[in-house]
Amino acid sequence: MARATSKILLAVAALAAAPAAEAQLGIDLTAPDKKPAPPAAQKRDESLSLPALELGKAAPAAEAKARLDAAKRLLDEKATETAALAFDQILREPALAAAHDEARYQLGKSLARMGLLHSALATFDEILAKGPSGSRFYGSSMEWLFYAGNKLKNEQPLLSRVAKHARDSFPPGFEDRFHFLLAKYEFERGRALADAGRADEARGAWGEARRLVSLVREQAGAAAPKGDAPPNEQGDVYAKARFVDGLVLYASGDDVGASEQFKQVVRLTNPKRGRAADPQLRELAFLQLARIHYQNRQNRYAIFYYGKMPWGGESWLEGLWEASYAHYRIGDYEKTLGNLLTLQSPYFKDEYFPESYVLKSIVYYENCRYPEARRVLETFAGLYQPVYDELVKTTAAQRPPAAYYDLLDAGVRAGALPRRIMKLAFTDQNVRQLAQSVTEVEDEMDRGIGGRRSEFRQSALAKRLGDQLRAEKVALVEEAGARTRAKLEWERDQLRSLLAQALRIKIEVSRKEREALEGSLARGSQVEVVKDLKYSSAVSDEHLYWPYEGEFWRDELGTYSYTLTRGCKDRLSRPGTASK
Repeated sequence: MARATSKILLAVAALAAAPAAEAQLGIDLTAPDKKPAPPAAQKRDESLSLPALELGKAAPAAEAKARLDAAKRLLDEKATETAALAFDQILREPALAAAHDEARYQLGKSLARMGLLHSALATFDEILAKGPSGSRFYGSSMEWLFYAGNKLKNEQPLLSRVAKHARDSFPPGFEDRFHFLLAKYEFERGRALADAGRADEARGAWGEARRLVSLVREQAGAAAPKGDAPPNEQGDVYAKARFVDGLVLYASGDDVGASEQFKQVVRLTNPKRGRAADPQLRELAFLQLARIHYQNRQNRYAIFYYGKMPWGGESWLEGLWEASYAHYRIGDYEKTLGNLLTLQSPYFKDEYFPESYVLKSIVYYENCRYPEARRVLETFAGLYQPVYDELVKTTAAQRPPAAYYDLLDAGVRAGALPRRIMKLAFTDQNVRQLAQSVTEVEDEMDRGIGGRRSEFRQSALAKRLGDQLRAEKVALVEEAGARTRAKLEWERDQLRSLLAQALRIKIEVSRKEREALEGSLARGSQVEVVKDLKYSSAVSDEHLYWPYEGEFWRDELGTYSYTLTRGCKDRLSRPGTASK
């Protein structure tokens, strides 16, 4: 089972290493510097700090303070657009240099409050690049970095910035969040190093990830920061840290330790505990537990944990598919076929589970249901041979990376086959997150800036922000396109193997059918190869027996159990001995 045994679904992306020292998505494969936090960096001070006034310079300093105070009053009065323009104008006047540091910080706050999150992050980057000693607003900017980053669909822009700047200082109230994000970054860096064949360095990164995880306190996320700091929307950071610890242990080969961490996540995310609810994290913890038990051939435990995944959750279909193999391993063919009936229902016609047809044909074959096995294989070839041909055509063309991203965008408006290709690319978490970031950047340009009043839309600030966003979009599209091509090439090769496997099964089915026919001719009567059917319609107290008559109801998905004969009769003798 390629999807269930060859990988564990990571809540964080496992990134392939690039040839240079810097991997994709900002993962730096070099060991990060351990920079001690200067004592002054722990202290927030948003007051305007002006140098000692020299004779003859009182007027510019006073004007800078007056302009800054006026812009801050506009921000306090919710005139955010006007305030942003005022702060930007201060930054454009060299004579007001005394106010530039705070004006830049206040501009970042204004942009964040306007929902221009990517623009706000770029503005705070200018402050963070100066370091704790270079700006009095370093700590405050880091806090607002979290406010903006937590609202993005893709957490990677925040993660890369934390890894770059967090070792300089930890703002008060954010230590646990910082330790968690740094641990997550170190885990991803370890995965990239392992993929690059640098095993010793990977173990070092994972050791650092575990150290950082151990610093996250159990009460993390309970208290919100006070004062001028933005709202804290971090959730149950302690549970997330335990999940990362489980991923690190699993990657290190410690299945027992990983299982204990994932079980702790399940306990922490139990709604009855009163902690921050995180249904998605709880679902992923159940999925990881199921996969660990499956790979250790503890199939009934795996089935138990697959069954704990919430119906209709983000990973529910993936869990339902993988549970089918666990049921198959213990000979529960009825439940295997029932799960596959759900996966192949019209509700999920655009989902990509080609292996489900191969497994279905194997179940029929092993129960001597040769006609059904043949029909399943023919259906599989009819559905997925065109997909394979399209993948070959798509990946054979010499296109720049950005062109592959354009294919994804075009797939939304195209027919069924291109939509299936698009869905296939989006099964890669990195491609999906990068596409979300591209959409966010486009929306920020079109509506966040282009939809505002003309005074703002036609300002020099809007032009500068637009240029930054266009450059960011180009970089995101390039990376998304490169990852899309790699994903499509990998799936092309996997689908080629599945088509070849299906052909071998079809040949074996034909051989068994020929043997049955030869046996019938030798005996002068039809040879039955299937055991007589014996079944009961009894179900548990939690279910109601309802015969399937070709209709699909949404609330029944995932509950089907297929009535099937339990196996073959004794295998026929070879033609040479059948006549004796």
